[in-house]
Amino acid sequence: MNKILRTLNSLMGARMSKRGRFVQIETLGRKSGQWRATPVGYVHAEDGALVVRAGHADAHWALNLLANPTCRASLRGQTLTYRAEHLLEDARAAALRAIKDRYGRGMEDRTGAGPAFRLVPVEDQPAA
Repeated sequence: MNKILRTLNSLMGARMSKRGRFVQIETLGRKSGQWRATPVGYVHAEDGALVVRAGHADAHWALNLLANPTCRASLRGQTLTYRAEHLLEDARAAALRAIKDRYGRGMEDRTGAGPAFRLVPVEDQPAA
């Protein structure tokens, strides 16, 4: 069942990322060592980074980023490699506000909400 859900999540995430509504993040599984994909809400930072947050503390993709900050993100048909910076305190609060402003009421910071990250593009990537 988990394999079916991962496949559906990956397919839907790819579709939503092409439209730009969500970014599809691929993280290296901290236990499996395999790449896992999931769609995530985001906002663009002024410097080209993407700001993302997990809806709950045990979101696997977020735990994977904490264990290994290298990830790939696909948006509007382009996939780049990023390095995740874990946002804390004021930076996290600002990220949560920005995402809530973009996506609306369902994104409130609730008790137990997960970590937030700034995804910074890795330099020297081949042009797509």
